This record gives sequence, C-alpha cells and structure tokens, in this order.
Amino acid sequence: MRLPRPLRRLIDPHTGLITGVKSALRANDPNQIARTISRYRGRLKLTKETGDELIRVIVGRLNNSVSHEEASDALRAIATGLSPQAVSSTTFSALENLSRTIGCFSASLLFTERAHLAIEGEKSQVRLVLSAIHRRDLEQAIDHFRHYWTWDDDWFDIAHYIWIWSGGISGVKAFDIEPQWDELLRDKTVTILGPAETSLTKRSLKKESLVARVIMQDVLSWDAGSDPLGGQCDLAYASRETRNWLRETNAWDQLDSFRVTSLRVDEGAELGSETATLRRAHDPRKLMLGGSSPNMIPLMAWDIMRVPGVTLTMGGTTFFASQEAYTAGNRRFKHTSGRATDETGSTGELFERCPTFARHNVLENLTLLANWVHEGAISADKPMTRVVALSPEDYMAELDTLYGIERR
Repeated sequence: MRLPRPLRRLIDPHTGLITGVKSALRANDPNQIARTISRYRGRLKLTKETGDELIRVIVGRLNNSVSHEEASDALRAIATGLSPQAVSSTTFSALENLSRTIGCFSASLLFTERAHLAIEGEKSQVRLVLSAIHRRDLEQAIDHFRHYWTWDDDWFDIAHYIWIWSGGISGVKAFDIEPQWDELLRDKTVTILGPAETSLTKRSLKKESLVARVIMQDVLSWDAGSDPLGGQCDLAYASRETRNWLRETNAWDQLDSFRVTSLRVDEGAELGSETATLRRAHDPRKLMLGGSSPNMIPLMAWDIMRVPGVTLTMGGTTFFASQEAYTAGNRRFKHTSGRATDETGSTGELFERCPTFARHNVLENLTLLANWVHEGAISADKPMTRVVALSPEDYMAELDTLYGIERR
C-alpha cells in the first residue's frame, strides 16, 4: 500500500527533498528551496558546504543569476567530490533527480554513475540486479539474478522482467492472471499508442488487434480521419490525475466506448465507479531505483506483458525527446492548473516539465523499455526506435536542449 505523501516525506528524504524543491520552484520561492535542502541535508549525509552550494545553484537557476552551463558544471563538481564509499546510493539518486528538477539532465548522469558504484558496496542483492537492469547489462543482470534470487516477494517483478528481457533464458515467468483481463488479452496482438508522433498506421494493425492509449481530460476519443490508427482505442489507461478528474466530475459514462479502463491507483484504494468497467493496472515501481515513479507508457507495457502470449507493438512515445511530445489530438486541459498544454505537455510554468521528469526519472523509464526493444521482446515504431537506441548521454543532451536550456 502506498503511504500518504506527508508520511513518505518523513520516512524518505529523497521524496521530501524532490517534492519540497519542486513545490518551491512552482511557487517561485527561493527561501523554501533553502529550507528544504537544509532540512534534508543531514539525513542525506551531505556537508553544510555541499548543501550551501546546492542552494546557490538551484536558487541561481530560479532567478536566472546562474546559467544552465554554470549550474551543470557546479553539479558535476559536487558529484565528483562525493565518494561512493561514504555516501549511499539513495543520496546519489536524490541528487541525480534534484539536478533534473532544474533541467540539468546531462549533469545528472555523474550522480547516476556514482549511485551504481555505491550499490556495488551495499548489501542489497535486489538493488544489485536492478542496477544491472538500469545499466542495460543483461549478462550481469542474469548472473546476479541466478546467484541471489529467492522466492521472496521483492523478486517476482524482477524475475518476470528478466524472463521477458532474456527471451526465457533466465528469470522466472510470473504472470499475474486476472481471469477477465487474461481472457481479453491472452495470445492477442496489442498496440500501445502514446501521444507523440508515430510511424504506425491503420495498416500496421493486424486483424482483431487491440489498441491501448492513455486517456486524459479532453482526450477521451480521437478523430477517425486524422488519427494514425483511425481513432481505435480498446484498452484505456488513466493516471491518478485523470482518475481524480473522472471521480470529481462523475464522468465515468465517458468510458463506455472502451472495452476496459485500467487505473493507476494504489492497492486497496477504491476504483471509483460501480458502473464503468474498471481494473487496477500493475505498477512496475519495484523495477525502479531511488524512489522513482513509472510513467504511464512503461506502466502500460508492464501491465500488458503480465498476460501470456501477448505480442506487443509500441508507438507514439519518444520519452519526451522530440519537439512534439503531444500531437494536436492529444493535448489536454490540466484541471489541476486550469490551463491547456502545448506540444511539449507544458502549461507554461517555470521549469514545469523538469520536476516531473525528475520525480519519474525519465532515464529509468526509458531503460525499462529500451532493454526489451533491444532484445526483440517488443516492437517499436520508428520515432521510438530512434530514442531507445540513444546512449544515456545523447538522450540527456536532447532533454537539456528541449527542457533545460530553452524552456527554463
């Protein structure tokens, strides 16, 4: 069960740090930035000097007295000065995501590398395997998995992920069968279509194939004439934000055209409607390091690949590494801010996309699917294939340009 956010902040300094700085950036409040970093500095085992430098850099980006290049150089210097033997992997993950909160994506990679080095010296066997997954090292992941895994609950998601990634050579298949979901998807061809550009067309769909999409406020249907897949959507997926909007406006009847709507909600939480065909989606959170949260597209792929015999094709997602992350038919109205989004998903707030990309850790989300595409476990359209083939350095450099430098 997912803990309430105030309790997560209290228990997990990573959550508290990122959530606090994110809130301060949105409020344009430099004092809150300083208070947040000072509050969590000790629990992350950072010196006062390091904490003061982080405050200088982040406040400097907020008021534009420190350039993106200067901030990136300062963050790299902090990473270089921290020893993986003295600082935990959790601290490095927190600083990795803190760097991305202000759009310094390329600079964050040094913290990423340091986190993996720290994991090597820690005692968590689960995190050793996760580290290999996120370093895209299948051979090492298999070796660690075979050496360490047990029948403990912490291993089941990892076991199934590696089983898919390795083509059944390693891992353990751990399908989580829901009778109605299994009946709908088993041995079927499924296409996940995200909101970005795609090379897929209606001709790409095989007979009786199913199409899955993310639904959002104002994006509950697609024009049959202009949509690349003719507006087809059989399997709808709703984020927590969308589910809250559906519940608050009692708009459940707008889901009637879908075979089923899968909600991203916590275990034990009420789904929200007794009339709509709803289910709880499987969440790949246990496959991610450092308190990160999965985006909807990896969540959909993970959820669908929990059913035996599925052949999965993906398109319409570039993991935000494109000028048009949301095509015209997928731009939405965010009821939480009362603003419509543009082609990047932004409503115009300062650093708006960067804190989201930090908390969700875009690189980890990309890697979870890149591993599968590289090994042929799933297929991808041309734009997605380009992005999953990028090195982390090249991917982060694109995000720097799109969201860190230009969209400060």
